[in-house]
Amino acid sequence: MATFRYKRDGLPLSLIKVHDDILKSTVDYFEKAKEVRKGIKQARKAVKQALKFAKKKNINPGIKIGMAREALEGIREELSYTRKSIAKTYSNLDEALDRIQNERLMQPLFLIDKAHELFREKQVEKGMETLKKSLEELDKKVLVKTRTALFAGTSNQVTALKNEIEEYKQRQRLGKKEKKEP
Repeated sequence: MATFRYKRDGLPLSLIKVHDDILKSTVDYFEKAKEVRKGIKQARKAVKQALKFAKKKNINPGIKIGMAREALEGIREELSYTRKSIAKTYSNLDEALDRIQNERLMQPLFLIDKAHELFREKQVEKGMETLKKSLEELDKKVLVKTRTALFAGTSNQVTALKNEIEEYKQRQRLGKKEKKEP
């Protein structure tokens, strides 16, 4: 995403807009996506066939019911992965905000408070040194510790989930190919 959105609206409002976009996309996906529609269509067809079979033969249409369950279970699995990805990305973002707060705000704030105490205790030289340290912290433009922790692999939860979802999608594609080949 471009930073111009954040410059105009600020990060909190922009994140709410991103949330709204994700919410709309999620609802649209589970209403209109090809895979979901296909799964619902298969389930409806299997249920209709099960009803027809049960009415004609007056027996348990277990195979047809199983087909309907299988189609709906695929959609449930998709929902489950969606839920997991939201939880993992939220926790990752929350961790990032904590790290940013510690690196960008808490360290300089601690040094400024310490300098304030030193000035009250009439230790002007130490107070000035501490203020210089806080100024150095405030002058840092890049959040090195935060970037290292987040992008160098300290939080691999999202990456692991991404790989898991990609493997799931690959298995799904292979399963569809096997069904088409008979």
